[in-house]
Amino acid sequence: MVGEDGAATPEAAQPPADPSPGSGGGGYDGKCVFCRISRREEPGTALLPCESEGLVCFRDIRPGARHHYLVVPIEHMGNCKTLKKEHIPLVEKMMEAGKNILQQNNFTDLNDISGSKSGIVN
Repeated sequence: MVGEDGAATPEAAQPPADPSPGSGGGGYDGKCVFCRISRREEPGTALLPCESEGLVCFRDIRPGARHHYLVVPIEHMGNCKTLKKEHIPLVEKMMEAGKNILQQNNFTDLNDISGSKSGIVN
């Protein structure tokens, strides 16, 4: 997702208190950087306020734009090739959370987020 600059504290998001290591698709994967970030296991990556339950948001470590955030599910999802029809509501929720992060960071031209400005990381 795309977002704006602005420091956030790690207390902003609330991942589950009890991660279940080793549970491949849908749980926690200790080899997955996004799982580790969502559980605050990656020093230096601050979670931003994300009002959507089950999601976390953070700044990209190598931003490609001034407003560059990632919104990921707390539960491990593998990659976009593993998405199924039943994941459509989750992807829609992620898009909405990304728009909210943009608005919270004073990025007001939401018409400027076309498919080329937001997407799924594989």
